[in-house]
Amino acid sequence: MMKFVLSGYYGFDNAGDEALLSAICSTIKRIEPEADFTVFSGAPQKTTTLHGLRAVDRMNPFVVLRELWRADLLISGGGSLLQDVTGPRSLPYYISIVALALLLGKPVIFYAQGVGPINRPFSKFLMRLIANRVDLITLRDEDSRQLLQEMGVSRPPVKITADPVFTLEPSPGDYQAMEELLQAMGLWESRAIGVSVRKWEELEGYQVQLARVLDFLVEKGYRVLFLPMDYPADLKESQRVGTLMQQPYYLVDKHLNSAEHIALISRLDMMIGMRLHSLIFAASRGVPFAGISYDPKIDAFLKNFQLQPLSRDFDTMCTQIRELLENQNLKDQIKDQAREMRARARENARLTLDLVHSRRAGDKRER
Repeated sequence: MMKFVLSGYYGFDNAGDEALLSAICSTIKRIEPEADFTVFSGAPQKTTTLHGLRAVDRMNPFVVLRELWRADLLISGGGSLLQDVTGPRSLPYYISIVALALLLGKPVIFYAQGVGPINRPFSKFLMRLIANRVDLITLRDEDSRQLLQEMGVSRPPVKITADPVFTLEPSPGDYQAMEELLQAMGLWESRAIGVSVRKWEELEGYQVQLARVLDFLVEKGYRVLFLPMDYPADLKESQRVGTLMQQPYYLVDKHLNSAEHIALISRLDMMIGMRLHSLIFAASRGVPFAGISYDPKIDAFLKNFQLQPLSRDFDTMCTQIRELLENQNLKDQIKDQAREMRARARENARLTLDLVHSRRAGDKRER
């Protein structure tokens, strides 16, 4: 049996991060059914209930030490753990988990990470010091590789793969539940546009222009459905944009799990999103998407599909969205690229298992 410990932003009701956890574990288990997982979580009981995985308190140093001692490998990620824009303590926390695993002689993989922004000198120092000592780094975009190189992270093998969420497949029950939800809202047979927004101070003022564009879409015969990806944190911003609209809008005012989000988005005509995983969920189902850029990770993801961030100019926004809705060649391009990224996402699991096998083989030779 292989024992994996996972360190990430788990247990905080963020649909994207919970999808990452599900995708990482399910992809590894398809190859290695006997794989055993322990999750460092902000809400261990919630994580166990939601995912059926053993979870422990991520802030208990004695528990963290015990689990790392028992592990065959630490998986750090996926997601955007290695950045310092959400606060000064986030990156040191995740790096400290990695440092502890390395001190215990455990192999470590940065798993499909999106790196940056990293602005603080101390953060860059930590990255050079610790990231150069991990065994393998897989990244979800080329921009992350370039940032690592600029910071002097050059020793570990680096592989560009794709976000693990591309491997997720909702169950028939998830599709049925979302069909019933749309029917209850009167949207099942409607043309619908999904919207995922979050509060971000640097983009203050975008709400008015976005509301105008959404009104324009309603006038063209579409319904607008707000999907709070981080529930309930995104609820207030969704309501704020909705109340700026002159036309009616719809809001999913309930917690959905990751598979339900994917199943629901698969029924939409388009997704307009700030949350990265709202765009990934759409891409994975071949649904056209427009990204509102608040972070370089949005731009990096859009580059994979040769797309630009949604403009803040009303006329340009309308033109971009019309192109995504009406250009069949563009829709086909998104579907083709999504298939390629699904295959690259699966590669994360293979590389992880290869790392454990090679470490075990090396240990045997040393004996």
